[in-house]
Amino acid sequence: MVPGFQTSDPPARSADRGREPLLAGTVAAAVALGVLAAGVLAMGPGRVTVSGAGGSLRGTAIALSALFGLSILLIGLLILQRLARRRREAALEGTIRRQSRLLQEISAISTMVELLQTCHSQAEANIVIHGALPKLLPGVGGALYVSRRDDATLEVQVSWGPLTAAQTFDSEDCWALRRGRPHLYEPASAAAACRHVGECKDSCLCVPLLSQGDTLAVLHLRGGDTVGLSQDVQRLASALAEQLSLAVGNLRLQETLRSGSERDPLTDLYNRRHLEISLQRELARAQRHGFPVSLIMLDVDHFKAFNDANGHDAGDEVLRSVAHVLKRHTRAEDVACRYGGEEFLVVLPDCAVDDAYAKGEAIREAIAQLHVFSRGTALPRVTASLGIACYPADGARTDDLIAGAAAARYRAQATGRNCIAASNAPGDIVLFEPRSRKAAQSPVAPLPGIIAG
Repeated sequence: MVPGFQTSDPPARSADRGREPLLAGTVAAAVALGVLAAGVLAMGPGRVTVSGAGGSLRGTAIALSALFGLSILLIGLLILQRLARRRREAALEGTIRRQSRLLQEISAISTMVELLQTCHSQAEANIVIHGALPKLLPGVGGALYVSRRDDATLEVQVSWGPLTAAQTFDSEDCWALRRGRPHLYEPASAAAACRHVGECKDSCLCVPLLSQGDTLAVLHLRGGDTVGLSQDVQRLASALAEQLSLAVGNLRLQETLRSGSERDPLTDLYNRRHLEISLQRELARAQRHGFPVSLIMLDVDHFKAFNDANGHDAGDEVLRSVAHVLKRHTRAEDVACRYGGEEFLVVLPDCAVDDAYAKGEAIREAIAQLHVFSRGTALPRVTASLGIACYPADGARTDDLIAGAAAARYRAQATGRNCIAASNAPGDIVLFEPRSRKAAQSPVAPLPGIIAG
């Protein structure tokens, strides 16, 4: 029980206990009056020797009978009063329980919102939501779907309970999103089930999460065999949706601001500021654990002449296409960024120079095979020159490694472009194979497109 509501219960019970002796006394008096009246009536006039005493006894018996009837009436009134009081107490206890449950829900929601406000990513928020919603909605399965930024697809972020949730679905597959308000489906009702639910024999509720008119997510709940979606559950779902919409909108805004400060708006690659921070972190890790870090600096060949001949819109399409190549050919732990203009830089943690050569050759070949279109017109083919530097052979500082990769790239451009050069090449590179596959090597001339510095 909530302490603030405990003071209403004991006084009612104390008042009831105070009336119990009165009721017992009234019952005893009524019984005594009944016995006395019966005794007087049993003494008929024939048993009385005093003249006129029979009429007096009869009057006394009538008076006692009247008192007995009044006692019975009083007893009935007291019993009815007690029953009415018990009903009021039961209603009061039910109200106290509902208020207590409501306060507990408000406290739990407040704690969840406070934690969500300190989250910096959707992944952190998912952990908080997964811990809070099953406790707030016991016996009810559910899932939270969040919309992607680039299309109308929603993907599941959190799911709990006996629910087989679809991983993704289109916004057109949910009636709540199409109508902009909660949609309740019950098997016995005429309402239609959402397409993302499929065939379902349980009650389902979808509540959209809206922020400034934009659909951010949808909260999907499903009742079980024994637990339905009562009015209290629907009310709580609406309250949760309102708070979650604020949290998801805040996370989306943080992501937008963070993306604007860390990513290049044209290519969606990381910018130079993020690169410098990431490279310093990777070099510190490499010094601690003793693994190499390679850098690949890339420059689109003759880009200024390409821009002058085809226009800046065409040049932007080329830069976006090159960025797409870099995204395709880098790992999750790699850092690809737009260093400036038509220059790109890729940081490859735990990657030796020979593996960086293989990666660079794959990137160079993919760029040379690009088919870029601008406004429906095919653009001329583009190529790129690449330079490679590696920690620790080419330096231990960020500036030294970037300068080494830039020097190697200049050498590749001076040699004829559309090739790779390294400031510290590992001898004669024959095959771009991982070090684990090294075989007996013999001096062979470098392959075309590769320059050993």
